[in-house]
Amino acid sequence: MLWPPLLNWSFEPVPIVGCATAAYLYWRGRRTASVALGREAAWDNGDTAFAFGLGVLLLALVSPLASFDTTLQWDHMVQHVLLLLVAPPLILLADPFRTAWAGYLAAQGRPIKVEGTWPARVMHGVHSGSRAASVVVLAFSIDLLVWHVPAIYNATLRIASVHDLEHLTFLVVGLLFWDQVISPIQATGRLTLLGRAVVVLIGMFVSWGLAIVIGYATHPLYAYPTPTGGLSLLTDQEIAAGVMWVPGGTPFLIALLYLGIRWFEVDDRSAATASVVRP
Repeated sequence: MLWPPLLNWSFEPVPIVGCATAAYLYWRGRRTASVALGREAAWDNGDTAFAFGLGVLLLALVSPLASFDTTLQWDHMVQHVLLLLVAPPLILLADPFRTAWAGYLAAQGRPIKVEGTWPARVMHGVHSGSRAASVVVLAFSIDLLVWHVPAIYNATLRIASVHDLEHLTFLVVGLLFWDQVISPIQATGRLTLLGRAVVVLIGMFVSWGLAIVIGYATHPLYAYPTPTGGLSLLTDQEIAAGVMWVPGGTPFLIALLYLGIRWFEVDDRSAATASVVRP
């Protein structure tokens, strides 16, 4: 017999319609502009990552996780990790912005032109080197910390619109943050491997620092109801901090591992090139 809460899907229309719209525009762009975007027409790893990213969004926003986010702190923290640290990098692996814009133009019956359009100009601004990356990292840190100020956090538990705004900002800021890390290494104006590693490290330390504050608090910080099943509010809070620390730290560690591998690959290629040209 299934555990009844596992059947408690909310089916909120906004995230479902949003994900469906994103999927349609992405599919339309892939179908009509793959060559212009420099991709093969066949299904590739980017498409798989995009599908998983949308699946993670739906898991966070309409699955049973969304039913307990105002009653269990650890559940709410799982939502935060999915929205801020898991779904964004998966989505970004698919080059979604250019692809979806191409899909939008195709749906409008307009010529498909990505470069030189206003979305391209916006993205060029976001990708304008260390200054833009610093602004994004600052926005990531402020967004994460401010929403965990007790008075503001408690407002998300009482007011649905504030709760929805919290989730929206986590997703948007997550996309901006991971976009500084996930991109072609040779792209104009983008960060070097070292710069990307610094971005990841700052984000990781801010997240871990917040987890330590929450985990070592001697009293409940947030106005959750007392959990059923013998779980105390303080224990619930400690589990939530553990979710932020371990599962929440995993995407950062994976990114650092990948950047380290790329660093050695670039270093090996540079050494091989130097040995060839040396007389």
